[in-house]
Amino acid sequence: MVNPIVLEMKRFILAAIAIAAMFTSCADKGTKTTIEGRFVGDRVDSVFLERVADGYNAVERINAVKLASDSGFKFEFEVEDGASPRLYRLSFNNSIRPIVLVVSPGDNIYLDSAGDIFLNYEVQNSEESKLIEQFNKEYYSAVDRLARLSEQIAIGDKDILSLNTQAYAAAKEAMLAQVRFVGSNQNTLAAFYASRQRVVEEYVPMLEGKGLSLPHILSLKQGLEERYPDSPYIAILESEIAQAQAFAELAGSVEELSYPDITLDDMYKKEHSLSDYNGKVVLLYFWSAELALCNNINAELKTLYEKYHDSGFEVYQVSVDTSRALWIEAVRAQQLPWPSLFGNTDPRVFSLYGVEGVPQAYIISRDGTLSNCSLVLDKLESEIKSRL
Repeated sequence: MVNPIVLEMKRFILAAIAIAAMFTSCADKGTKTTIEGRFVGDRVDSVFLERVADGYNAVERINAVKLASDSGFKFEFEVEDGASPRLYRLSFNNSIRPIVLVVSPGDNIYLDSAGDIFLNYEVQNSEESKLIEQFNKEYYSAVDRLARLSEQIAIGDKDILSLNTQAYAAAKEAMLAQVRFVGSNQNTLAAFYASRQRVVEEYVPMLEGKGLSLPHILSLKQGLEERYPDSPYIAILESEIAQAQAFAELAGSVEELSYPDITLDDMYKKEHSLSDYNGKVVLLYFWSAELALCNNINAELKTLYEKYHDSGFEVYQVSVDTSRALWIEAVRAQQLPWPSLFGNTDPRVFSLYGVEGVPQAYIISRDGTLSNCSLVLDKLESEIKSRL
């Protein structure tokens, strides 16, 4: 007969082994990872740790801590052993931009900043997070300068032309910083992060498509495949590449038909398509209500419009202005007789037609042939007459 005490002890030992195995199994799944540091200034009292979703379309909040009396903070969490590095964020309870970090299992990342946290923070113990820090300082310094100039333009400071020139230069500087960084760090998640930044295009839509191009994304994908073959971010790049290639094929087929069609609205929100004027001679004219040169061209163009409109001449005028109110005021004041349309209804039209500055114009013949053309009055008149 089995001794009940011995039997109970065996059960206890087996249960203890099972529990120990369970804890061992759990411990094997993750490695303690630490993010800590000090943030002094900027009226910050809390820091939030967030994990960027693998699809780069959301963030998951993991934890939040209040800054200690010495402005220090610390996060300890587990990251799955052997996991490919992921992007994490430190965000704040005010308007400060989040700090993005590249985190691997077992990292012990340290950050320090005083004053403006985002532009002054420094990272230790994470090579790729340090690269992101360097990119942020160069790219967002130019972006912030662009933002200040845009505010001055919006409130109607006197020298609008000079401000526009400076804003365009700041935008190009930020865009070039992005291109240089991605091109120099193609096998890093830091470059992947940099490639996601689209702030410049939000301020200057006409620059969309003028920075990172398909070859940059292809090289970035290849670099990540070599260094981090299991990275979930590779799928995002693959999707973008497929979309870009499909768009290029579509644009090519549209070009074969005649010219890329666009549809924009006028001041009354009525839509006008460029294809509405098929069979006529059309001047496709990109302009800005803020530029005196463009307004002078409008005055000269009226005489040609009145002279040749009845014979089949049309003007399809597209504004590059960001202020709808300013554009409407100019159209009303100048009493333009042709459709004047707001380009930022769909800013892709600027990249589609390669608009890098204004004034810029094309002329479309009755058969749909698209050509560059001059806006000098006598040369333009000669182009119109030869096509009517």
